[in-house]
Amino acid sequence: MLDYVEAHLSEPLTIDTLSRIASASSSHLRTWFKAATGMTLHRYVLRRRVERARSLILGSDLSTSEVAYLTGFAHQSHLAHWMRREIGQTPRSLRRTRPKQ
Repeated sequence: MLDYVEAHLSEPLTIDTLSRIASASSSHLRTWFKAATGMTLHRYVLRRRVERARSLILGSDLSTSEVAYLTGFAHQSHLAHWMRREIGQTPRSLRRTRPKQ
């Protein structure tokens, strides 16, 4: 399941889709995932998306809109909201702290 999520971060990852992939009901998947990882599936997906976005911002010259698209966020303000919430920085503030090349 973790590999699938990682490979498909740019796509919609609904609980229905993930439960079909796992061949389990959505309630079983939620229970099993939380027991195995200590976090909900939704929180895990958000954290992975934020981490991927962070890597792209620091390692490329992609626009914030492009990063949002590549990491499965609806738009750049959605990305900024979750980055601020998860890592305490927005894409703009993260870019400012990036070392100049």
